[in-house]
Amino acid sequence: MPILTGRNIRLIAGIVIAILLLPAASRAADEKIAVLISANDAPFKEAVTGFNDFLARQGYKAGYEVFPLDGSAGKAAPAIQKIKAGGARLVFTVGSLATDAAVKGISDIPIVACLVLRTDLLKRHENATGVGLAFPADTQIEWMQRMLPRARTVGIIYNAAENQSKVDEAVAAAKRAGLRLEVEQVRSPQDVPAALNNLSRRVDILWGMPDSIMLSPLIAKNVLLFSLRNSIPVVGPSAAWVKAGALYSLDGDYVDLGAQCGEMAARVLEGARPADIPAAAPRKVQYTLNLYTAKQMRLSLSDQLLGGAHQTY
Repeated sequence: MPILTGRNIRLIAGIVIAILLLPAASRAADEKIAVLISANDAPFKEAVTGFNDFLARQGYKAGYEVFPLDGSAGKAAPAIQKIKAGGARLVFTVGSLATDAAVKGISDIPIVACLVLRTDLLKRHENATGVGLAFPADTQIEWMQRMLPRARTVGIIYNAAENQSKVDEAVAAAKRAGLRLEVEQVRSPQDVPAALNNLSRRVDILWGMPDSIMLSPLIAKNVLLFSLRNSIPVVGPSAAWVKAGALYSLDGDYVDLGAQCGEMAARVLEGARPADIPAAAPRKVQYTLNLYTAKQMRLSLSDQLLGGAHQTY
C-alpha cells in the first residue's frame, strides 16, 4: 500500500475539490427536456429563453423538444402522449394551460412550471414545482403604499372557491401595514355589480385579484369603468389591465422567471425531488403604469416612480 504523504493528501484533496467545482453538466450526460408552451406570445418566449440560457451557463447540453399549444386546449392531449413516449428527463411547462395539462396527464416525469397564475395546483402533485406569476400579499401592499401613500382602505372582490387563502393572507398583510381591507365575495359574474356598488364609498383602492370570474373580459371592462367613474384606482393583475385603464400592475421579469425555473430544473436533474423544492413567487418586481388614468384621477406620482416603470401607457 502506498504511503500517503502530506503532499499526496493535498494533491488528492485538490483533485476532489476540482471535480466538485465542475459545472453540473460536465458530470452528467446530455439531458432531454420537453417544453410544453401555452402560446407563442412574447412573455412565453422570454421565459423559455431565460430557462435555456441559465442551463447553458451551467454547462447543461440539453436537447429540447418543443410542443406549442397555440392557446388551444385541444392540442394538449396529443402533446402529452408524445412527451410520455419520448423519454424526457424533465418537462418544462410555460403558462397555465400547459401546466394544467401536464400535471393532470403526467405523474412519472418531473415537471417545472413557469408563468402560472396559481402555484397551489403544483403543491398537489409530488412531481411538480415551479414559479408563479403572483407576488406575495406583503409585496402588493408595500407597492400600494408607494404608489398611493394617502390610501387607507383597499377593496377586493373575490371568488372564495379559488382565492380564500390569498384573501386571508392579504387581510393579514394589510393589517401589518396599517391598512384596512374591505372584501366582497362573489360566486358568479352576476354578483360583481352589487359588490362594486357596496365598495364604492368604502375604499380608496380596488385590488384586482385574479380568478376565473374577475379575469373574464366583460367583468374586467365593468371593473375598469367603475374605477374611472368613481376615481378609485385599480391595481391590475396584469399589464393588459393597465393598458385597458388600471392604474398599475406588478409584473415579473419573464426572462428572470425562466432563469428561476432553470435553477429548479438544474436541482431536479441533479437528483432533487420536485416535491422538496417549494413553488416560488417572482424574485424581481417590475411595474407598468397608466399615465392617462393617473391624470384623470388627479393622482400625483413621483419622478422616481415614473422613471422606474418598466412600461407606461
